[in-house]
Amino acid sequence: MEAASLHCGGESHFDDCIKPEWSSNAADAKVHLGSSLPAESSLSPCPEVHFNKNSAPVGPLLAPRGKLCLNWQRPSAAGAGLQNMGNTCYVNAALQCLTYTPPLANYMLSQEHCQRCPRHRVCMLCVMQAHVTRALRHPGDVIQPLPALVAGFHTSRQEDAHEFLLFTLHAMQKACLRGHKQPGAHSKDPTLMRQIFGGCWRSQIKCLHCCGLSDTFDPYLDIMLDITAAQSVQHALEHLVKPEWLEGENAYQCGVCQKKRPACKTLTLQKAPKVLMLVLKRFSDLIGEKIAEHVHYPECLDMQPYMSQQGRGPLVYTLYAVLVHAGVSCHSGHYYRYVKAGNGQWYKMDDAKNSRNGWRGGRLQIRGATTIYIRVFRIPRRPLSSLAKLMMILEAEHGACPLTQLQMF
Repeated sequence: MEAASLHCGGESHFDDCIKPEWSSNAADAKVHLGSSLPAESSLSPCPEVHFNKNSAPVGPLLAPRGKLCLNWQRPSAAGAGLQNMGNTCYVNAALQCLTYTPPLANYMLSQEHCQRCPRHRVCMLCVMQAHVTRALRHPGDVIQPLPALVAGFHTSRQEDAHEFLLFTLHAMQKACLRGHKQPGAHSKDPTLMRQIFGGCWRSQIKCLHCCGLSDTFDPYLDIMLDITAAQSVQHALEHLVKPEWLEGENAYQCGVCQKKRPACKTLTLQKAPKVLMLVLKRFSDLIGEKIAEHVHYPECLDMQPYMSQQGRGPLVYTLYAVLVHAGVSCHSGHYYRYVKAGNGQWYKMDDAKNSRNGWRGGRLQIRGATTIYIRVFRIPRRPLSSLAKLMMILEAEHGACPLTQLQMF
């Protein structure tokens, strides 16, 4: 299958869309997104109106009324499979990952958005609400993704699942803002997408002569991990936040010293999201060749070592979705996914087919392209004996939270 992949540096078909304000990593360029949604769709909740950023009226900033619940409020098994409409496995894989994101699914099933949406145009939140509701309430069926979800993307050739996923998140965020300017890194943004997926990087440069500090903050929706020399997600994260020394020709122009000085640059997480999306860079930038080595990712992940503020208790996330690309390069292949449903069971979802995976804890022995974690809790600082007891309870309940995986403070 031919692919127009984000990883290949190929020509984008989506240059007419407003680019998102978020970056995967603070030093990375913004991604290219798809074209706007279609003016009309027979299956859209709002078929009579137009999705036009210039003519849409400014409305209230739409945010969830209450606190988002990170656990499933309606536990259930896997829902409907998704029909492949001709090389649309990348669409199905991304949609299934979003459908089984507990706080997003809870919000969609509550029907809260449709009760408040002014429906002045085709609304991606309305479209996603219809899709998630159909998928979760019709287990065993095979449904077709709504046309508005795939507008601007080719259904006749393979494209990039990560690009489609970000496009969908950005379209839903745009529906929340309704003409409002995208809030900056320091602005409070109560919208649904930022509450669920939003985090913030802190890039800090310290002048080694005057010890002056310069901080830059960048919001993000996902984190890109270089796995060229990494054996695990933890190793890739450690490499990402490793201090960088600026000296010689690359010395830092210090605003206090008013001249170039040696400096140390560090990248850390200022704010951690409720849902953590880790994208493993499995394709080379030049020719799109795939990096096929196994990269281990645990079911439970502690993100505290990568935070700006240290000395706090472990920040624990648990794995619930893995998006997989099968193939030798970004030019061809097939996307499928593993997700943990509301009943706590893992399922392999391959387009129309959903099957129990039978995985129980430990490490998934698959070459994932995107791994998605959800925050469990932050363990407060306490004596090691109390913390050890809590970890033993977690290990007994989940089977994959050994003490060695969590850093003690």
